[in-house]
Formats: sequence, C-alpha cells, structure tokens
Amino acid sequence: MNIFSLLASGLTPMNPDTLKASLKIMWQGLLAIFIVIGLIILAVQLTKFCVNKAESAKKAREAKKAASDASAPHSDGEAR
Repeated sequence: MNIFSLLASGLTPMNPDTLKASLKIMWQGLLAIFIVIGLIILAVQLTKFCVNKAESAKKAREAKKAASDASAPHSDGEAR
C-alpha cells in the first residue's frame, strides 16, 4: 500500500480520532496490567503470611508437646 491509498480510505497516519481511540485502548491495557501485577503481589504476600503463620503454629505445637513429654513421668516413675 502506498500513502495515497491510505489517504483515500481515511486511515491517515495522524488522524486525531484514531489517535484518541488508540490512546484510550492503551491506557485501559496499561491499567489492566498494573491491576494484575498488584493482584499477583497481593497473592504472594498472602501466601507468605499464611506459610509463616503455619510454621509458627507448628513450632508452638512442637514446643508444647516437648514440654508435656518432658514433664510426664515414665513407666519407671522417673521424669525425662
């Protein structure tokens, strides 16, 4: 295609209407990208929080069990 066929069809390289439509599509796409990135960051932080909380609960359970095992007498009557 040459420039004359573009001009004849109304698709000029700097048509203000198509430029406005293109910019509208562009900012909507960029906004969508940032929203998705934000959701990914939120999901990662939530997963990290849940894993840390589960690990601390597991350590607390293990410490409680170790303390109860240490205080419970054996069958021969001695404490560990």
